[in-house]
Amino acid sequence: MNLFEKLVEDDGAAKSNSQLAAMTGADPVLLSRILKHLAAARVIEEVDADTFAPTGLSNALIEPKYRDAFPTVNDAAGPPLRQLHRYLASTGFKNPTNPTDGPFQYGHNTTLHTFEWMKEHPLIYQQFGNFMAGYTQGRPSWLDFFPAEDRIVKGLSEKEEAVLLVDVGGGMGQDLEEFRRRMPSVKAELVLQDQEEFVERAKAGLAEKGIRAMAYDFFTPQPIKGARAYYLHSVLHNWPDSKCKDILSNLKPALAKGYSKLLINEVVIPNKGAPAVSTGLDLLLMAVSSSGHRTEKNWQELLDWAGFRLVKVWAFEAGMEGLIEAEVA
Repeated sequence: MNLFEKLVEDDGAAKSNSQLAAMTGADPVLLSRILKHLAAARVIEEVDADTFAPTGLSNALIEPKYRDAFPTVNDAAGPPLRQLHRYLASTGFKNPTNPTDGPFQYGHNTTLHTFEWMKEHPLIYQQFGNFMAGYTQGRPSWLDFFPAEDRIVKGLSEKEEAVLLVDVGGGMGQDLEEFRRRMPSVKAELVLQDQEEFVERAKAGLAEKGIRAMAYDFFTPQPIKGARAYYLHSVLHNWPDSKCKDILSNLKPALAKGYSKLLINEVVIPNKGAPAVSTGLDLLLMAVSSSGHRTEKNWQELLDWAGFRLVKVWAFEAGMEGLIEAEVA
């Protein structure tokens, strides 16, 4: 229907229900019911009887990174969440750990992994990419609580080809863009790595900011050797331990011992008093990828297995996203 887009036409002038029905092609009776509810929820403004105007919220929902959160959650996550109780009962209430035979597959009647399924549904896959680009909006940035200048910029190799930061599975490059924006004097190379679909959409805009984008599958050996830091943001929480071990095993040989850092930007669940937003997202991850958030102990065990030493967990707030700093043991 593109209702919010229609509302901002003519510089956002108020429009009647009949005008909007003509602009959208929607049934006027149906549209009136929808408009009244949106006004009641304060998404749009009801300026007069059957007359409506946009708000800051409705304008924001035109942007793909906000708009596409809703279809992503409804169309991709909705079916496994609605069937989660039935799936768990069918397994005798065992914790899901198989990424190709879990709640997502049960809810969508598929044998494909979540990301493979999304690739077969291109619109949902595109919406997911947009959603992840806006995921960090309104949240503390890793640069708010991790002293990047002291921990990775300082000590960077003086070689001309030195790579400062490789963002592995970094989506549209939003974290690297923020790094450039907040540290404009740091000219060292930044590299985005993700699936080709995301890289192709992002690389032109990133190139203007001096960020290199390359297609890469993190289940294959890391091609960039000896970078100062390898950064994974909300990557490992999508995979059970068995797959995380594969990801880290492919990454580790690229790190230079005593120089390279592994930076994992993820929620770290406290042993006691975990916030509801983190535990809720943990259950969502269980439903969509048979994975979830991890405690500091879980992270320690995973890193130990992969041959890394946990240096420090930098946190803005307990139970929310933290920055796990590690290096080759």
